[in-house]
Amino acid sequence: MLKKSFILSNGIEIPSIMMGTSLCDCKGGKRQLETQLINSCFTAVTYGIRGFDTARDYNNESLLGCLFEKLWKKNGIKRREVFITTKVGNSQQRLKNISEQIDISLKSLKTDYIDLWLLHWPYPDFYIENWKNMEDVYRAGKVRAIGICNCRERHLNSLLNAGISIKPMVVQFEYHPFRTVTSLMQLCKEQNLQVEAYSSLCRMLPFVRENEILKLLASKYGKSIAQIIIRWHLQQGVIPIFRSFNPTRLKNNIEVFDFALEKDDMDSIFALDKNYKFHPESINCPGF
Repeated sequence: MLKKSFILSNGIEIPSIMMGTSLCDCKGGKRQLETQLINSCFTAVTYGIRGFDTARDYNNESLLGCLFEKLWKKNGIKRREVFITTKVGNSQQRLKNISEQIDISLKSLKTDYIDLWLLHWPYPDFYIENWKNMEDVYRAGKVRAIGICNCRERHLNSLLNAGISIKPMVVQFEYHPFRTVTSLMQLCKEQNLQVEAYSSLCRMLPFVRENEILKLLASKYGKSIAQIIIRWHLQQGVIPIFRSFNPTRLKNNIEVFDFALEKDDMDSIFALDKNYKFHPESINCPGF
């Protein structure tokens, strides 16, 4: 059976499942959404989830900082038991003061180190130089691992060939059965870069929920479609990131360590690929 954590190239242990915290595409009032997020994070902790993924551009670092502070002080959970990820957004990349940006995140998240610090986008004209500055922050011990999000092969190759001294430990991008980006995955494997998948369940859109292959597999294994997809990620060594405000779904999504997909079933899921992308880069990263 799979382990509930993976080991990054620098020896750091990372949870094999991550809780996403973005509210960017949620519906509802700000106060309501924040309450739902905090409640779902507390529920996730009770179910054993210890990895949380946020970003400066999610505008919730301070909110999560209050949550984490409560976990340390009132819930008896030690800081080292929780894996915190945050990201540098495009507007912060333009400022080029990376060391100052990490200090802002540390203060907001009420911690003295970040487990994983990511560049949110390969922002043209900025991301390679900022990566080299992130290396200095990593060497200073303020972050335990560094990585990059939303890159394609050309971005990753440009970074790897830019004279950097530290390769990304993690690469995070949209990845699910309907977008398998084989060549990018192969590059990450060759370079020993841990892949994290956001939109790992493809938002459980209608065409996902109604897919006959996934429905058949769910019936075969006695699991939900979401559990089948998460298990598919894990068996590749990919870390799925998902978000749910529903306690039952949240619990079900992590009950994936008691079964294994057969190779033929893994292959049938790979065959669902149609290069579907929920998040268009042109909106989030001008010049991408």
